[in-house]
Amino acid sequence: MKPFFQYLTFILIILFCFSCNKNTNKNSEENIPVFFTWEAEGIVPNKTNFVKPEKELPEGVFPWAGTVSHHLLADSLIDEWFSRLASARDIKIFYILSPSHWKLSVYDWALTDGKWKTKNGFVESSKEHTESLSKALDVPYDHRVFKYEHGVSVLIPYIKKYFPEAKVAALALWGEPPVNTVKTKKLAKVIAEHFNIQDKDSFLLISSDFSHKSNLKKTEEKDAKTRAFFENITSLHWTSCICDNRPSIYVLSTFITEKTQCTVQRKATSYDLDDTGNTEDITSYFFTFFWEKE
Repeated sequence: MKPFFQYLTFILIILFCFSCNKNTNKNSEENIPVFFTWEAEGIVPNKTNFVKPEKELPEGVFPWAGTVSHHLLADSLIDEWFSRLASARDIKIFYILSPSHWKLSVYDWALTDGKWKTKNGFVESSKEHTESLSKALDVPYDHRVFKYEHGVSVLIPYIKKYFPEAKVAALALWGEPPVNTVKTKKLAKVIAEHFNIQDKDSFLLISSDFSHKSNLKKTEEKDAKTRAFFENITSLHWTSCICDNRPSIYVLSTFITEKTQCTVQRKATSYDLDDTGNTEDITSYFFTFFWEKE
C-alpha cells in the first residue's frame, strides 16, 4: 500500500501546483489595468469638412515614424493616415510618444503595461518592451496617467482597426516648453536602444497636435515655422516645431539621416475641419511619414 500512497501524494502535489499556477496567472491578468477608449464608450466622431491631401506617401517606401493628431475632431484624417500606413507595411509594436496632458505624471516619464478597450477587443501593451523602458528610464509604472491620457487613447481604436495584432509601448511626458535638454537626451538615448529605423516590426508614433490657442493669422505664422522642419528635415531644425510634444520631436530628429524624407500627407486646422468653431482658439495638425530614400 505504501507505493500507492506515495503515488497519490505525488498526484495531489502536482494538482496543487497546477492550481496555484493557474490562479497566479489569473490574478496577474486581473491586475493588468484596463483603459477605455472613446470607441469603447460609444462616442461617435462628428462629421467634418473635407481637407485636400497635400502629398501621397510614395509607393514602395518604408515609413518608420510619423506624426499624427490626437484630437478626435480630426477623426477622418487620423483614419486615413493609419490606412495609408497599413498599406505600406506591417507593424507588430508601436512605440507611442505622447504628451502628458495636465501634468498628471508623477515622474519624468509615464509608462504602463495596461491594455485599452475598443469595440473590437483590446490593444495590449508589450510587457517586454514596457518593462525594458521602465528599467532603462528608472521609473515605475504610472498607470493613473493613462486613464485620462487622450494622446494615447484616441489613437488606439485606429491601431486595432488597421493593425489588429499589434501591441504598444506607450510613454507620456510633459511636452510643452521649456524643454529639459538633459532629460530629453536621456529619453532619446533610451529609445535608440529599443528602436531603429530598419526594424521591420516596430514604428515610432509621435502623438502631437501643433499650434494651439491662436487666431487664424497667428496659427499660420506658427505653422510656417513647423513646416520648415518637415520640409527641410535635419536634427538641428527640431526646435522650429511648435507643438505640444516637443521632446518627442527631438527624439524623432535624432533618427534623421542624410537619406531621410518626410511626406506631409495632410495639414489642417480645427477651423478647416469645423468652421463654426472659435476663431481665437485654433489647433493645427500635421500628418506626416518619415522614410529613407534609396
